Amino acid sequence: MRFDITTIIAALALTGSADRMEVFTSCAAGSCHSDDGIFYTDFGAYRVNANEGCRGTSVPAMTEFCMDWGNRRGHFRFSGQANKRCLVQDSENKVGCGSDGTDCW
Repeated sequence: MRFDITTIIAALALTGSADRMEVFTSCAAGSCHSDDGIFYTDFGAYRVNANEGCRGTSVPAMTEFCMDWGNRRGHFRFSGQANKRCLVQDSENKVGCGSDGTDCW
């Protein structure tokens, strides 16, 4: 049986920016991965690897991106910004599917 967990991450920033992220976490055989994410900005939507840890992204001008799933948070920074901006997990929807990826509920 395969389980997909959809996690919505809201970006909390002093600027009130609309930056946010949606992550699709897949789990099978006791192992989970969150490499299927979408980061939304005022200028578009970009695919990101939201697995635990820090990495580069395809988001233009993003210089720092880190996820800390154990604490349900993360942070990011764009070039020209003095401070990092925080992400916090604000919801979680669990969806289960049959072993062949069908019959989801």
